[in-house]
Amino acid sequence: MYNTEAFINDCLDSLVAQTFTDFEAIIINDGSTDESARIAASYASSDARFKLIGQPNKGPSEARNTGLKIMRGDYVTFIDSDDCVAPNYLETLFFLAQLHQADIVCCSTQNINEAYKIDGSKPNTAIYKMLTAEEAAKISLYQDSLPDYSAWNKLYKANLWKGKLFPAGTIYEDLAVVPEVLLEANKVATTKSKLYFYRKRPGSELATQIDKQKIVQLLDIAENVFEKMKTVSKPLYKAARSMLVSASFSILMRTKESEETAAFRKNALAHIRKYRFSTFFDLNIRMRNRVAIMLSYLPRPLFLKLLKKGL
Repeated sequence: MYNTEAFINDCLDSLVAQTFTDFEAIIINDGSTDESARIAASYASSDARFKLIGQPNKGPSEARNTGLKIMRGDYVTFIDSDDCVAPNYLETLFFLAQLHQADIVCCSTQNINEAYKIDGSKPNTAIYKMLTAEEAAKISLYQDSLPDYSAWNKLYKANLWKGKLFPAGTIYEDLAVVPEVLLEANKVATTKSKLYFYRKRPGSELATQIDKQKIVQLLDIAENVFEKMKTVSKPLYKAARSMLVSASFSILMRTKESEETAAFRKNALAHIRKYRFSTFFDLNIRMRNRVAIMLSYLPRPLFLKLLKKGL
């Protein structure tokens, strides 16, 4: 929780309303300077299930890591403080985990605006797909279906996080960890039920963190994930390769030529040139990546100009 006084009531009220009541809610106040901590404290004082922990501002990775170190449950889920969950979020995911003996269950998400408006449709709790760990990790790296590589919208067996932490001081910390966690599950269940409500707003955690200096961190993370995955299996190699190429395009799209970004842009171009041909013929890649690969064969100035306009 960091400076979300306008939304923290919605978030915590959605937890109070859970039909599954045997849970522990650990709220990490990551150095908020607004009224967020005061609001959260009122929940902790009136409901023994809520625990408020304060720390200096270190970012979402360190906040989650603090929670992971002190949690006591058999399962764990992550919820951003400006998001909400459906009343049957925990009940549904826990039921599916127990029914199918799955280490991870992933639900669909629904975007909400700042006024917290949802469509009110009745959730469909039917299983969408049962996946092996390798299939789940592969899908997350292609970034086009469930499960994605977001930390939220999932219920995890807690022991999957033993010895794992989110990298401190980075953005895209989910990509750095979640595919690896998926790979360690016995199996992964997914449901199309939209149980996690993601608030899209200009001042969100992701929007405020992605600046010109930090976006280049994406390439480091993508390279590290690729190195970890490429020797596991051929399907994971291809998925991680696609992710690396996609990240390379993002670097070129979202940075300008400068002394600070020169090395990252050079590496991104090198990855694209090395892997674009084989990646193009991967049937699982997104259409926007296929188009970007085609553009990459144009003269460099024209390619970069078209890429900057967005795909």
